[in-house]
Amino acid sequence: MEWIPKWLAEKYSLIHLVKGVDTFDFEEAKKILGIKDKRVASIVLTQLRNRGFLISWRDSVDPRRKFFRLISPESVIFAFGVQNSAEDKSVKGKLREALRRLEYVVAGAYASFKYHSYSVPGKLDLHVKKEDLDKWVALLAERGVAISIDDIHAERPGKESVHIHSDLTDDMLNESVIIDKIRYLRPEALIVKGLESEDSFGLIDAFAILITKRNELDWAKLLQLAEREGVIRQLGAALEMINYEARRETFSEARIEKIRKKADLSHLITFPKTEEVAPFKKEEKEYYVDLGRKWNMKIYLSKAFASKIVADLVR
Repeated sequence: MEWIPKWLAEKYSLIHLVKGVDTFDFEEAKKILGIKDKRVASIVLTQLRNRGFLISWRDSVDPRRKFFRLISPESVIFAFGVQNSAEDKSVKGKLREALRRLEYVVAGAYASFKYHSYSVPGKLDLHVKKEDLDKWVALLAERGVAISIDDIHAERPGKESVHIHSDLTDDMLNESVIIDKIRYLRPEALIVKGLESEDSFGLIDAFAILITKRNELDWAKLLQLAEREGVIRQLGAALEMINYEARRETFSEARIEKIRKKADLSHLITFPKTEEVAPFKKEEKEYYVDLGRKWNMKIYLSKAFASKIVADLVR
């Protein structure tokens, strides 16, 4: 975040006096500020947003209409203090300093890359407590950082992209680990979330972590999470696909059989469900037919998808 000059602080205080942290639109802002020129009002609101003092988003019904909400003074001051305490003012530096004061978990592709170092992440997914959301927005807002908040997408791209999710749970905290003073979701949980999502990015991360961290994973924990989230069959099938494409026993048959015994094979399922990852699903072109019969699955994941990851990572 960046502290605001006197003229902008005056505008912030005028809006806060009337609206507090309640939502307002552009016309309300003009009226409160006593500004008739749209361009001048837009500059004020943009400066407040860029410096971490305001959140803005577009109306889902009419994208031409925008809504705004101020970050509370308490959250702004807290964030400024955390930032000034950090030795490194980068996003990572702020995360390290915030670890001492706020609970959070880094998940998604950014956390996965920490384990597999395979596909470079496009954004950082940060899960925080709902009551801490404003503090995080204020802390991370700066030039060059595009911030998305829950279902509010960043208005402009940046050199770095951060998606803040106000959905942090005790389970996520329990399934996390601190690496280099930053809290990341554990690899076992990331594998399960990737298999559960069934999109290309999640599946790439799941396969890549399985391969690169196969000797370091907590397999008991992984099976427990996969069973809890209903992806135990997907896990077993993924291991067999990797073995098939590697043409060797990357994962032992004993481990795979243990997974299969835990799985409920009583009903047929498809994997993956999304046509983005399974482009031949419309034509019902099924790959890994024999493997699918073993797991009572219709597998539409293309061979090219799995074979590339295996070729790149299996040594």
